[in-house]
Amino acid sequence: MGTTHDRTAWGRPAAAALVPLLLTALAACQSGGSATGAAASPTATPVFDVRLDDQLQAATKATTAAGNAAFTSTLRYGSAHGTAVDRASGTQDYTGDAARAERELSVPRGFPAEAADDLGARPGRASVPETYVIKGNRVDYRTRQGGWLRYSSKASMDVVDLYEGILDRAGETAPYGGTLAEVVRSADATKPPVKDADGRRTYELTVPPQTAAPALPYSVRSPLTYDRGAERVALTVVLDAQGRLQRASADYTPVLKRMHAEGVLKGVTSLKAEYTLSGLGTTVMPGPEAGQGTRTEDAEKALTPLTEVGPGACGSTDTGLGGSLGLVRVVPCGRTADVRVFGQVTVKETVQGAPDGVAEREAGERCGTKFHSVPDAWVADARPDGTYFTYGAGSSSSSYTGPDTDVEGTYTCYVQVS
Repeated sequence: MGTTHDRTAWGRPAAAALVPLLLTALAACQSGGSATGAAASPTATPVFDVRLDDQLQAATKATTAAGNAAFTSTLRYGSAHGTAVDRASGTQDYTGDAARAERELSVPRGFPAEAADDLGARPGRASVPETYVIKGNRVDYRTRQGGWLRYSSKASMDVVDLYEGILDRAGETAPYGGTLAEVVRSADATKPPVKDADGRRTYELTVPPQTAAPALPYSVRSPLTYDRGAERVALTVVLDAQGRLQRASADYTPVLKRMHAEGVLKGVTSLKAEYTLSGLGTTVMPGPEAGQGTRTEDAEKALTPLTEVGPGACGSTDTGLGGSLGLVRVVPCGRTADVRVFGQVTVKETVQGAPDGVAEREAGERCGTKFHSVPDAWVADARPDGTYFTYGAGSSSSSYTGPDTDVEGTYTCYVQVS
């Protein structure tokens, strides 16, 4: 049995098919006005005195022992028509396992539409900064309306599966996850570093795609997650004189071909990541209640699967899930809405031959019928004009005794309204 997840754009017969929007905090930090964890104990053995292939792991421990730091994590997706930049910056409290970050994704007009969908954005659309607060395995996201959505790993399993990587922002190596800090911890230096006059060391090495994958967004990393292929990711790591991480950079361009083969980041010609730390042990953390006086809601209770949104109702993708339609906030149709549902369809067919795309095409046809029959008010604000989309999952199964294949799936018919 195979399962596919699909978001497909459709239009009136004369309209060109488009790719739809595809998509990826109130926690208590340490008391404001003072740096926390500055007196943490140093590592037992100096970083540069351990075996070469253990030095980067030792550097991770030394960095954590500093107690706190300011950070910036940047991903640059190059294309023939401009570069998309995903940048997060903020503060981290290693001692309290807490972080606060502002993230902004900027995608230029003309950037490949499919790649933009993979990143959860639209080319040329104004970026809106996102705020996340992390405490342990809990991630809080501040909505555009000023309230907070709280995501927890303790949510029910069927809902956690729809969180689409937001819990990855609660890192294993550092409080804010999804950065090169995760890669450095797992990397093995193979040649001695170059030592600067001020005692800094610079390591040049390569890592397999599988090791490099955690620094990429959840929505695009899957082709690399189990890849130990010949193409590797070049990694540069700079440690300060005390053996603490200062900067790391990686070039993912050599593995883009592998990603393109899986239909990810098509049109992207270069991909580079950078991670910097400053103020180790001296960074002032935000106050104890980063969103004090605003409402915090449990995301599991506040959000609804798009497949359960009734026809005519509207939803907001302002959820911190990178524009994902797996879960939306049901809102009044109008200024705060991003999508409007106009139908739900179920597909169940028996076919001979390759089943790929059968359920999606059938869903598109059925949604098309609905598109022309529902109240005009439900689809009048469609963006682009005259275009509708399907969202859902299809599966196929066959027996060993015959040529027939059963395909089925449940799909939502909707239009983008912003």
